[in-house]
Amino acid sequence: MADLRVFLDANVLFTAAYSPDGLPALLIELGAAGRVTLLTSPLAIVEADRNLEAKRPASLATMRRSLAAVRVVREPAPADVERLTPPELSSKDRPLLAAAIVAHATHFVRGDVADFGRWMDRRARLPLRVMTPRQFLTQVHP
Repeated sequence: MADLRVFLDANVLFTAAYSPDGLPALLIELGAAGRVTLLTSPLAIVEADRNLEAKRPASLATMRRSLAAVRVVREPAPADVERLTPPELSSKDRPLLAAAIVAHATHFVRGDVADFGRWMDRRARLPLRVMTPRQFLTQVHP
């Protein structure tokens, strides 16, 4: 299963640190065990840091430890964001999705479905599957 390349969005990083017994933390464990390759971007880390600092600063250390199981990929070029992502996505989500696509992720895992509802668990117009942690853990890696 290590050929699964799973990009973790900021809200998944945040939730894994905020609630270490939840499903996002289980994703981190799968990465630490080498069962999947976890990916994220510097932008996702900055966003998760900012939210943890505001809501639960004590969890920042947990997130830092979790990042040992995650490969940080480069930020996409602005031209890649424009070319690879649907223009109807919010401007904050497009760079994260583009980073996942450029890094050849097979899955883009995020906890917030609001902006990605029409692309959730479908490959319509995207070269990867957008899923929640629950969908990934029950459908792809049970």
